[in-house]
Amino acid sequence: MTINKVTILGAGTMGAQLAALFVNAGLKVKLLDIVVDDNEPNKIAKKAYDTITNPKRPLLFDLDFASRLTYGNFNDDLVGDDADLYLEAVKEDLTIKHDIWSKVAQHAKKEALFATNTSGIPIHAIAQVFNKDDQQRFFGLHFFNPPRIMKLVELIPTEYTNSNTVTTVQDFAHNILGKGVIVVNDVPGFVANRIGTQTMNDIMYRAEQQQMSIIDVDALTGQVIGRPKTGTYALSDLVGLDIAVSVIKGMQQVPEEQNYFHDVDVVDTLFNQGALGRKTKQGFYKKDSASKKRLVFDKESNDYVSIGQPQLSILRNFTKDLGHNLDIIFNASDDAGQFLWQTLRNNFYYSAINVPKATNDFKDIDRALVWGFNWKLGPFQLWDLMGFERVKTRIENELGDLPEWINDMNGSFYQEDDTIEYVTSVNHFIAETLWDHQDAKLSVTHSNQLLLKLQSKNNVITDDFNDDLVTAIDTLEQQDYSSMVIYADGNNFSVGANLFLMKKAHEDGLVDDIVAQSIDKLHYSFNRLKYSLKPIVTAIQGRALGGGCELVLYSPFVVAASETYIGLVEAGVGLLPSGGGLAEMADRILSTSHQFNDKQTVMTKMLTTIGFAKVSTHAFEARRYGYLRDTDTIIFNKEQRVEVALQRAQYEASTNYIPAPKRQYIALGSDFKALTQGQLDAQRLGHFISDHDYHIALNIATILAGGDLPRNTHINQRYIQQLEKIGFIDLLKSDKTYDRISHMLKTGKPLRN
Repeated sequence: MTINKVTILGAGTMGAQLAALFVNAGLKVKLLDIVVDDNEPNKIAKKAYDTITNPKRPLLFDLDFASRLTYGNFNDDLVGDDADLYLEAVKEDLTIKHDIWSKVAQHAKKEALFATNTSGIPIHAIAQVFNKDDQQRFFGLHFFNPPRIMKLVELIPTEYTNSNTVTTVQDFAHNILGKGVIVVNDVPGFVANRIGTQTMNDIMYRAEQQQMSIIDVDALTGQVIGRPKTGTYALSDLVGLDIAVSVIKGMQQVPEEQNYFHDVDVVDTLFNQGALGRKTKQGFYKKDSASKKRLVFDKESNDYVSIGQPQLSILRNFTKDLGHNLDIIFNASDDAGQFLWQTLRNNFYYSAINVPKATNDFKDIDRALVWGFNWKLGPFQLWDLMGFERVKTRIENELGDLPEWINDMNGSFYQEDDTIEYVTSVNHFIAETLWDHQDAKLSVTHSNQLLLKLQSKNNVITDDFNDDLVTAIDTLEQQDYSSMVIYADGNNFSVGANLFLMKKAHEDGLVDDIVAQSIDKLHYSFNRLKYSLKPIVTAIQGRALGGGCELVLYSPFVVAASETYIGLVEAGVGLLPSGGGLAEMADRILSTSHQFNDKQTVMTKMLTTIGFAKVSTHAFEARRYGYLRDTDTIIFNKEQRVEVALQRAQYEASTNYIPAPKRQYIALGSDFKALTQGQLDAQRLGHFISDHDYHIALNIATILAGGDLPRNTHINQRYIQQLEKIGFIDLLKSDKTYDRISHMLKTGKPLRN
């Protein structure tokens, strides 16, 4: 069965977000809710529709997608509905859910699928409203909030759900929605909330028993152990204390779970006061309205107090190396180290006893915590990293027997190159590695394509990578390879260049020497990329900023994950793009057949985008900004990006790939510069921009114009690149730009000077 049409039952916050998710993925969606006003029967759904299509903050990637979205009500719009999938997201009330589903079952076509997004009501309890035939097409489909961003989807079949239905929905959620799907059992909390809430509750309970401070616990239970940097209490504020309390109280109703879920006094105190976290503007933490300082709740005084720095000596021993931290924790004898060991031990043990209770596959527990709670590694991955046998032995000595399936593991949960992802590993495509340098690695696939991996620290664009890029293109063009794909691991494709090196060049007076040479190297390597004789596809995800953005711009083809954030951000630190970014954006505008005035209008928008260092909030917006072209591919499952890029590259190679021509075009010249200078003067006089902002923006405008040239002067991209170099060096020598760079490196925030 193919799912093309979806009806969302319930137009609340979650229902609206789910509707937007499906519309963004290319599906036709109908959004329904109850009638509260006979004179305006679609009032609730219409309000949700307006939120989804809000021009200022739309939930849609493109407002044109709204043509695939309609709205209505349960009374009028279920009759004759031909949806392939009904997804219910109404209030967590069994009676209400039964009422809705009884109506749907009367009108839905026989092959339609039924799903509930409930997080707290047993799936089998909701299923009781259906006859035996309809129960075969009913299941739970629990999306995590916000569904656009969160990867995890829990698929919960009942004992009657047809196995083909489960397979169909798995494929749909994975390939169309780009989600990570786990099949779990119909137990309270399913998997993610069950395991994730238990470890949060365990930490808070033991912290209270041992009289540990909120600040110390958050310092210990964040990035140190591969969990979100907020730490346990701050994460609870973010999620909402009411959600955690709901899960905990529900689990305490199950006799065999009562030993693992405890009452915590400070949690009960805050919950009863309505201090639920960020949604109520105070929880374990709050921001003081007068001083704007962050405060922390103090149980003894029942009030918020100033935040001090954690004073735990063990914190000085931790690094960014998770394996190193786990080893320190395992061998620690101090109270904080013991607290951390018990945190991990209890999580490992509880995760182990939930296989096969909550899910049949231990990897699904790791997937749930990584995809649903943003852990760096799941419990069993952490167990392996800490040392399978020594952890197993110690847990058995301290807590007793582990489930038998643990003993069946052959010294580890994961084998080499084994991951939690469902997609084909990149290593599977590789036949051999040609070379492996510090900043890049070049491999050959089984299909005779090249794979160039960007692997510098933080995936920054370095001089060495530029050299490697040229070498890789030489290999592609001079040998019998069909095409090449460029990619990078990690959450972000590339965050640009190394700002620290720019700062040091200014301090050492080496801007004309070192930086100028680096710019020449950037221009040469990126030009080789753009005009390659064979097709090259770049696969991107997460942030592609500065030099990373310029690499994307010069790539003949791009495969971008929908959650890709692209921008030329140099103006934010007092610089301008120097790797050819301005030259490529100008090239794309000036090489069109548009009228002169139209080009000026588009170029002015581009100046605003670059001058304000705008970063796209998703790949479709990057296309509107001009960073991606209509010929570039956008996919929803970022883990498939390399595979899709290889397919795209192979297709281009097999269909008579024609390299990009080197064009000449008429510069906008002094006309455009005068126009933008007038606009910038007005902004400066109105105190909307500073003098240095003005200087930066005018530099950018001059480069986009092609310089201070008369009308009908022909230029090319190489000429604009030279203007970039001159403008960049001029700005980098400026003390005000130096101050901006220093401030960014120190605080992570831009400076307005």
